Amino acid sequence: MPVAGMVGSPIVAAVLGPAPAAGFMVPLLIVGDLIALASYRQHADWQLLRRLIPGVLGGFMLTALVFWLLPGALLSRVVGVLLLITAGLEVWRLGGKVTGSAKMSRWGAAFFGTLTGLTTMAANAGGAAMTLYLVKMRVPILTFLGTSTWFFAILNVLKVPPLIALGLLTSGSALTSAWFVPAMVAGALVGRWAVPHLNERAFTWIGLGLTVLGATWLIVVA
Repeated sequence: MPVAGMVGSPIVAAVLGPAPAAGFMVPLLIVGDLIALASYRQHADWQLLRRLIPGVLGGFMLTALVFWLLPGALLSRVVGVLLLITAGLEVWRLGGKVTGSAKMSRWGAAFFGTLTGLTTMAANAGGAAMTLYLVKMRVPILTFLGTSTWFFAILNVLKVPPLIALGLLTSGSALTSAWFVPAMVAGALVGRWAVPHLNERAFTWIGLGLTVLGATWLIVVA
């Protein structure tokens, strides 16, 4: 459940501060990614990822530009509102039914890619937008997990050099993160156990519910 990280990330940021939290969280996220890849790597839909990449890159650049114009907290709240609106529209569209497959235009994929890039860079909350994208495409559970796992595994590795350059990821912070690896592994194993017990409908509505929770957190806590 990639978007479930939205529950933990703001708490860590509140305790350590946003910048130190990034250096602390990324090594743990990479550990979680490796566990998820061991289970779901073969289920990724690379076509869905390719359609998302241009928008994600655009979101990165837009975030860098907006950071010059708006405080980071305000940007996080704007992103939270966008996520809530999008999730609400998706709930209304589904009308209680989650069946079949769906298609999305190039502009739709660009929108969700940009939203994912914005949320990832502005608030380390890309899982919410990614969940909405995959829910709208109505992918099977394993495809959801494989696609999102590869996406965030690549993204988190790409974050390492900038964090090191900024002095946010150091040997000391990595050692501190290492103390929490057992908890990360335990959580990953619980998630691995839970997946086979979820049907498509339950998985989709849990994902939407966590997205709404994460978006609300961005608005209230950011």
